[in-house]
Amino acid sequence: MIAQAMDVASLSSFRILQRSLAIVALVVGQGLRWLVGHLVLLVAFAGQARRQAWFGQCLLDLFRHLGATFIKVGQIMSTRPDLVPEHITHALAHLQDDVGPFSYDAVARTIAEDLGRPIERIFSEFSVRPIASASVAQVHKARLPDGRVVAVKVRRPDVVEICAFDLAVMRKVARLLAKIPSLAAVSPESSIEQFGRAIHAQLDFRIEARNNRRFRENFHNEPEVVFPEVLGELSSERILCMSHIEGTKILDTPKGRGDGKRIARLGLRALLKMIFEDGFVHADLHPGNIFVLPDQRIAMVDLGLVGELDPPHRASFLRFFAAWANRDADTMAHLLYALALNPSEGGTAFEDFRVALGDLVQRTSVHRMAEVHPGKVLLDMLGLLRRHRVRMAPAFTIVNIAIAVTEGIGRQLDPELDIMAEALPFFVTHPALLQPSATAG
Repeated sequence: MIAQAMDVASLSSFRILQRSLAIVALVVGQGLRWLVGHLVLLVAFAGQARRQAWFGQCLLDLFRHLGATFIKVGQIMSTRPDLVPEHITHALAHLQDDVGPFSYDAVARTIAEDLGRPIERIFSEFSVRPIASASVAQVHKARLPDGRVVAVKVRRPDVVEICAFDLAVMRKVARLLAKIPSLAAVSPESSIEQFGRAIHAQLDFRIEARNNRRFRENFHNEPEVVFPEVLGELSSERILCMSHIEGTKILDTPKGRGDGKRIARLGLRALLKMIFEDGFVHADLHPGNIFVLPDQRIAMVDLGLVGELDPPHRASFLRFFAAWANRDADTMAHLLYALALNPSEGGTAFEDFRVALGDLVQRTSVHRMAEVHPGKVLLDMLGLLRRHRVRMAPAFTIVNIAIAVTEGIGRQLDPELDIMAEALPFFVTHPALLQPSATAG
């Protein structure tokens, strides 16, 4: 748990007071802004969708101004439509954590402290200007004495302590929200703990290094999908040194015929392998984290966040997609309840959910499976889970969001991409996962 791993007491009393006042001032300011705008929209007889969009915009601006912790939490919230209403996830999806760089002196000091030598004794070249700067870290391009070009990711000074304090504030707010009956069912305290663990995974670069090595091992027989090589001797909790990726962001790949079509299928098959073969899924698969190399391989970066699925849960996913292909809403409903953290089958709650899921499946049954957009249906299903207060494990949502995002990227490269057809080989080659003995508990 991040609160146990990071010490709020290391912040000075002045820093705590300063941060507290900043949070209060920004919350009050954006709250008043929202209220005035809401009243104006009511007077103008604006519809509910417009008022919800205004709330989402104010929340987006608040998170932007509150900084690293809130930006990260907002980004994670935007991927949890099972917990958060659609107008909020849609707004927070625009959160970007591109911020100004911190000083080169701080970079040099961190490297010297963690690696025991000054920069000039480790690298033959080191770019003073970062090639990327975000709320948690920034990345510098460098060259080793043996000529290898590397990317050096360095954590921001004090970001751990600030995140610890901010999460402590969020935790107190969550306890208050949990006292509201309509919100207690979504377990705000548990949600904040999940967000905290996700942030911790991005603050400790040793976790990203382990994830990177595991992905490289999982894909060692897949030469067309690559991950950066981590240099362990030049990495630490605050530093991640890895091979530099020279490529083009995936959506800059030519669309239509040729390479775009191949790359769309390559990316989708890589994701399906992560889910159904490895049970180890990249949880931050947005277009900025997938590159096309000059030799037309794809590379995936930024591996701090992952979702893990044990064999029973992989089996449940396979059976879920098989039931979907057969339009079997009853089996889908039972599988989802079996995977849920809170409900048990029986009673009107399950029956209401089963009927609603049946309606969702029925709306797609007028199309051939090749014409259905699974990503859109999965997002609708996550919204259905939220409305019926069905809480799923984070890995379940991670997988569905990854499918939705990957399909969205793939269809931009190839509008004819058929995700169900691409998934069929996994059903054929892994029939053991579909056996009843693999039922998830």
